[in-house]
Amino acid sequence: MQRKTWIIALAIVVLGGAVAGGLYWRWVNSPRYALQQAALALQARDMDKFFNYINLKEVLNNLVEASSKDLATPEDQSADEWTKFSRQLGRKFANLFLPKLFEAFEAQIRVVVERYLMNLDYSKILVIAAAATVAQIEAQGDEALVTLTDPKTRDTFQFHMRRQPNQGTWQIVSVNYDDLKRFSKREFLQ
Repeated sequence: MQRKTWIIALAIVVLGGAVAGGLYWRWVNSPRYALQQAALALQARDMDKFFNYINLKEVLNNLVEASSKDLATPEDQSADEWTKFSRQLGRKFANLFLPKLFEAFEAQIRVVVERYLMNLDYSKILVIAAAATVAQIEAQGDEALVTLTDPKTRDTFQFHMRRQPNQGTWQIVSVNYDDLKRFSKREFLQ
């Protein structure tokens, strides 16, 4: 009887360990974990670790694509053929030229972003960490839509994350252009 009790106890411990290990693995490979690690890196002012969770090149490429929609003619306005052609040419030029420009200035863009983040006061960093903790995350496979909500103003900020196939970590790959415009106006123009 005593041997049977030991076998049952051992089976329960092994099963419990397997379940705990599976839950831990799932947590470590989730977008929320990546967000919280980025927030912790920001709190520690560890910019190298912080940028492990942001694909800056892809974010900027997606911003270029989204901002080119600002050049489109509104539906309530008619445009002549020359205006349509020049806007289409401008979009193609921007899509071709800006990624090359980004490659040339990638280090400088990162320095500017780092400088801004390093100058954030601790209360703003705590707000970012809190927002990351309670973020609304809609994950589907290797893609996730994340919505952060400012607790004071109730403004939302959306971005997309993608699991990187070679590393398995989640990275921010695009930012909602309209949210970024609103944030930039509030942060830099006031």
